[in-house]
Amino acid sequence: MYIKKTILLLFLIGAFLKLFSQDDKVYTSNGDVLVGEIKSMQRGVLIFDTDYADKKFEIEWNEIAGLSCSRTLLIYTTNGEKYRGGIKFIPDEGSKIQLQTIDENLTLTLNDIVEITSFEQKFIDRVIISIDAGLSLTKANNVRQSSASGKISYRGIKWYLHANFSNVGTTQDNVDPVNRSEGGLGFTRDVLGNAMILGGTEFLSNSEQMLDLRSTVRVGFGYYIIRNNKLFLQAGAGLAFSQEKYGGETATNQGSIEGLGITEFNAYDTGDLSFQLKLTTYPSFSEWGRWRIDLDTSLKYDLPLDFYVKLSYVHNFDSDPLVDVSQNDYVFKTSIGWEWD
Repeated sequence: MYIKKTILLLFLIGAFLKLFSQDDKVYTSNGDVLVGEIKSMQRGVLIFDTDYADKKFEIEWNEIAGLSCSRTLLIYTTNGEKYRGGIKFIPDEGSKIQLQTIDENLTLTLNDIVEITSFEQKFIDRVIISIDAGLSLTKANNVRQSSASGKISYRGIKWYLHANFSNVGTTQDNVDPVNRSEGGLGFTRDVLGNAMILGGTEFLSNSEQMLDLRSTVRVGFGYYIIRNNKLFLQAGAGLAFSQEKYGGETATNQGSIEGLGITEFNAYDTGDLSFQLKLTTYPSFSEWGRWRIDLDTSLKYDLPLDFYVKLSYVHNFDSDPLVDVSQNDYVFKTSIGWEWD
């Protein structure tokens, strides 16, 4: 009997503490007030967890009318500053956000804040996984093209890590199969303001261009030119080293030192639509006059239950390939996918 009472008492104490530990509040533009825990906010979407819902709420940042949190948050602003502290913005008490940092109290607006991260957020809560696949069939020549891709990313306090892989295969009657695979690992490390250190490795294999493998290691420095709750524009520069292996009648294997230029644009304040464009250039220092350019762009439309449809276009240009193949290669694909975050 004593054990049962003790267990019941501990349960009631735990429930009481949990109830009062989740004292974050979010006020929406339609008059709702949610009580729970702020998990994060990035790219214009606030992730909010409550005890009375099985799934976290995803609220558009432009639909927020107020919020408050006494816990320690990491808050990023449009000018690249980072603050640690609580936040208070009650609709009836004024139009400004009171940022209660460790050292001082500041006044901001909603548009000044571009990202929020909770120090108490679990590792699994910082991980995003997406997978998608596509298939097309053409009766003429029995052409069949299939595609599959996946990405996993992790957003820490200062680190952003990601890995991706994609494959496109094409078969048709009386023609050799064509297979194209690419992927990579990458990281960014926030430094001063909107600046970052970036690096990683990537690979590409393309049977149509007789490219058995091109592996590239790169490191550089990046900067957010524009970063708000509607879009971001990021640019970077650095160095890269590529090792290329071509097949065919005469196998070729060669390494080269290259420059690195990166431009990335992402627009996400368009309802269920989001648009992404990434342009990467590699001017060669080992083979002066040679340029490689990679273009990767996609248009994504979100569906219910975390599904989405996506149109993607990838273009690779090499001004002076090591073997006699086309300078250009491109892939256009449609796919349906699912994202977990």
